[in-house]
Amino acid sequence: MIYYQLGKNVDPKVVGVSHGAGQLKVSNTFNELNKWHYEIFHQKPQESWKNWAKYELYAPKTLVGLILEEGAKLTDFIDDGLRGFFVNDRLKAILEEAHLPNHKFLPTIFTKEKTGQPVEGYWHFVYDMETGENTVNFSQSEYNLKYHKQKFGEDFTVSINTYQDYMNVFYQTGRAIATSLLVFNSSFDQELDIFGTQFLSTQKAYISERLFKRWQEANITGYIARLPAESRLRAERLGLNHCELVF
Repeated sequence: MIYYQLGKNVDPKVVGVSHGAGQLKVSNTFNELNKWHYEIFHQKPQESWKNWAKYELYAPKTLVGLILEEGAKLTDFIDDGLRGFFVNDRLKAILEEAHLPNHKFLPTIFTKEKTGQPVEGYWHFVYDMETGENTVNFSQSEYNLKYHKQKFGEDFTVSINTYQDYMNVFYQTGRAIATSLLVFNSSFDQELDIFGTQFLSTQKAYISERLFKRWQEANITGYIARLPAESRLRAERLGLNHCELVF
C-alpha cells in the first residue's frame, strides 16, 4: 500500500482564511467547557501517555466551544490541530466504507464567530493512534536527535532497540524522539486507509492511495495529500523532520 501524508489545506481560496491555522478556533471558555480534555493533555503525568493514543480515552465525548472563524469556508475536511479531524456528513459516508483503525464519529456543532449561529452536520472523527508497541521494528528504525542534542548537548546519544527503549527516552527527557525511518513489522495492518502514530512520526496522519483516489473522485475539499518524495523535499526546504515509512 502506498501512503500519502494527510494534512489541512491552507489555501485561502479553499478555506476562506489566510493565516494558515485552519477554519476553527476555540472559545475563551474552551478549557472550562471541556475540563476532561484539558486534564488529559495538560495535567496528566507522562506515564498517562496512553490516554493520548486510544480514542476512548482522549475523546470520550463531544468537544464544545469550537468557533468557525469569520470568513472561513465550510469544507468537507477540517483540521484544527486537535486529535482526529472534523468531517461533514458527505465525507463521513465515504469514511464509513473505508478500512479504518478503531474509531468513532462524534456529532459536533460549531458556532459562527460573528452571529453565534450553530453549524451542524459535522463529526469529530477520532481513532486509535499507532504506538508501535507491537508493530514497529525499533532496532531497524532510524531516529532524529536534533531536538535532544540542542537541549541536552551534542554529546547526547541513545540506543533504541525496543519499544521500551523508545519510551524510556520519553520518560527520561520529557520529549519523544522523532523517527526519520520508521520500519513496520508484519503485524502492522497495511490495508488501513488512514492511520496516525503516537510520537513516532511528526506527521499527524497518513491516507492510503486507495482512499485518496476515492476522495479525489468525490471532489472532497479542505485537505492536502503529499507523496513521500514531495514531503521529503518540503521538509528539507523548511528544515523539518521527514519520516520515511518502510513496510
